[in-house]
Amino acid sequence: MALVKELEHLKISLDVIKLATNGFGAENFIGVGGFGKVYKGEISDNGGLTKTVAVKRLDRRHGQGDHEFLTEIMMLSRYRHKNLVSLIGFCDEDDEKILVYEYEFNGSLEKYLSSEDLTWCQRLKICIGAARGLEYLHNPLGTQQRVLHRDVKSANFLLDHNWEAKISDFGLSRIGPANQEFTFLVSTVVGTLGYCDPLYAETGILTKESDVYSFGVVLFEVLCGRFCIGKHDDEHRLLIPLAQRSYEKGTLDDIIFRGLREQMEPYSLKTFSSVAYQCLKRDREERPTMVDVLSALELAFEYQESYESGKPMEYEEILQMADREHPLVYTNKRELTSLLTSGILVDWGRRWFSLSKNEHNCELISASEFSFQDPDMIEWIPHPRSRFSEVAKIESARELNIEVDIETIFLSPGITYAAYLVFLIDGSELQKAEVEETGVSGNPQLVGLTYKLKEVSEESITYIADITNDGWMIIELCQFICYKKVTKLEVFLENTFEYNGIVLEGIQFLPIEKPMNDESVQVEKANIPDTEREQKLPDDYRDIIKMAKDRVPYNITNKDLYLLLSNGILTNKGQAFFYLDKDGIKCCMLSASSVLKGSETLESFHWISTSESKFGKVAECLSGNSFRINCHFNSYMLSPNTAYAIYLVYTLPENSRGMYTCPLQVQDSDRYNSTSTECFFANLIAQETHVINTIKDDGDHSQIPELKPLYRPKIDSIPKERKDGWMETQMWNCKTDEVVSTERAHFVLSLCDPRLELTGLIVQGIEIRPL
Repeated sequence: MALVKELEHLKISLDVIKLATNGFGAENFIGVGGFGKVYKGEISDNGGLTKTVAVKRLDRRHGQGDHEFLTEIMMLSRYRHKNLVSLIGFCDEDDEKILVYEYEFNGSLEKYLSSEDLTWCQRLKICIGAARGLEYLHNPLGTQQRVLHRDVKSANFLLDHNWEAKISDFGLSRIGPANQEFTFLVSTVVGTLGYCDPLYAETGILTKESDVYSFGVVLFEVLCGRFCIGKHDDEHRLLIPLAQRSYEKGTLDDIIFRGLREQMEPYSLKTFSSVAYQCLKRDREERPTMVDVLSALELAFEYQESYESGKPMEYEEILQMADREHPLVYTNKRELTSLLTSGILVDWGRRWFSLSKNEHNCELISASEFSFQDPDMIEWIPHPRSRFSEVAKIESARELNIEVDIETIFLSPGITYAAYLVFLIDGSELQKAEVEETGVSGNPQLVGLTYKLKEVSEESITYIADITNDGWMIIELCQFICYKKVTKLEVFLENTFEYNGIVLEGIQFLPIEKPMNDESVQVEKANIPDTEREQKLPDDYRDIIKMAKDRVPYNITNKDLYLLLSNGILTNKGQAFFYLDKDGIKCCMLSASSVLKGSETLESFHWISTSESKFGKVAECLSGNSFRINCHFNSYMLSPNTAYAIYLVYTLPENSRGMYTCPLQVQDSDRYNSTSTECFFANLIAQETHVINTIKDDGDHSQIPELKPLYRPKIDSIPKERKDGWMETQMWNCKTDEVVSTERAHFVLSLCDPRLELTGLIVQGIEIRPL
């Protein structure tokens, strides 16, 4: 009864509707909508003004649409937005169920997909309007419930006289709880073939990401000027698999609708196609939210609008802010780009602007923009390596107490950035000299910076600083997606481990350069010819067999021997595990009992018998924050002239993530008391990357993508889970000589923070295999 009372003001009599449509006359018929025919009509409102309307009459002969009828009335009476169709009223008389909408003069988007008159800029505007409507449904204001449309397609986006998109046909919609990061509903699978989310079709589980998938289909329809399912005689009948393949191969130009490619600004196309492709990801977690989709479409439109207006989007504002005392000299854009790649001072010497190798904007903001709690502790000095006229020198880095509240003004929208503190520690002149001499970045350095980001509830600590090619130390503070050129960063720099002085240059914003995925070739052992197996067997394979813990038949064939050594054998009385990799290179793993040495180390560990280890016994740390490893590699264990990596193989107790965030410092104990400063750092767990939200509205930003750091240590110290369930982290690398002799390596592994302990760490051993 409450619903009927709520909707009473929307009732329109059947007589009024018949009069408006000439009794549902053929001359007023304009098409077929969801669950019924649609007619055009004229209705007078209470003020006497005539309004053009669209009248949808449900097909009662087949009993269609009762539930959908009520759903649509409820949705459109409660949810109002400029990108949703407006419900004028309804009629429920004489077994007639009729919906009356405001008439959208340009009809549905599907009519214009293949229209050469619809420009790329117009298509972008339409998509932006549609995205705004969906974003509103997914993230309604106030206490309204989230709406999952369930039938997103080009036919359900209507266009008004200004070509503004409006979402229609809510009969299949479902509602879910408001203000929740995740909403999923189990329902009978409905929707339109070609647009329906495959995961929804398979599981019946409906989420807002199901609408995102369908919207991605619409975006590719707009780009390619065709429906997602073609005619039966069409060579490429299904658009989406074709679009995905084309995007992955970089051949989108082959399927873009004729005439559009010539209109497009390159970054506009790149931004649009990228977000459309992301919408179609198989895993829901990898799909963007509608907030992210809307931001990308607006950026694509910004690129296109700037391109069409003839105003250069690049460099004009930057050049106006360049240092007037040192004017830039260039004769063409190539020379200008070269100058900007090297970098220039702007904003009265407070910023350093440069271009990345992909010509994305980079920005370094001077430490002169920081707020120091005790200005008297700061000495402003020139520095030969700095890009600014002065840098901030602090006598002791032990206590910093620096408030940073800065804004960028030049970043490239749509790009993921990392923010880095740029500094030097006094006494690091040797490191800088090495960088200058070799031209490559130096070893990572232990610094231990504690800081607090405004958008992160707890303080953070970063132990290791990387060294850039120009000799500066950098520590990554956070990462973010740049939605606008102006991005605000607020962070409080508390202290470091260092008692020495520190020189602060500023905070630099650099685009994330995503690392390439290493795709190793999997060799099917069973398909390798016997002759090739014999070639891959090491020359001393008979000596290796003699070292095996378990007896190997003397008459074993080369084929079986190769398979045996590929799978691995225990040697050295069960204290070593020897195997060949896919290229026939020797590899081995040494047990914890054979490598953990020294009285202090042995007192810190106790031994556990377990079937989960190749060796039947592992070592668990009971106390202490350091231990020694002594490796003894017999000559048969290693291949000549080969670059190897040495890995610690271990596991951690459950629910222990917070205990092991501090990395291990790995030092060669043979040089431990020498003047050598060479050391590596090995992480026991993946280091957390703070990804902050730079959008200042009430949208749902829960699915900011996970990002990888821009700078890496010289070794791959990112811990990984192995196929056998253990963890491994790279702790050193080495190279064998042309003639392999017995190799020995001695290491001290200690937590970078002496206040912490390694209690609970379980060591299986160390493994050496090719880099």
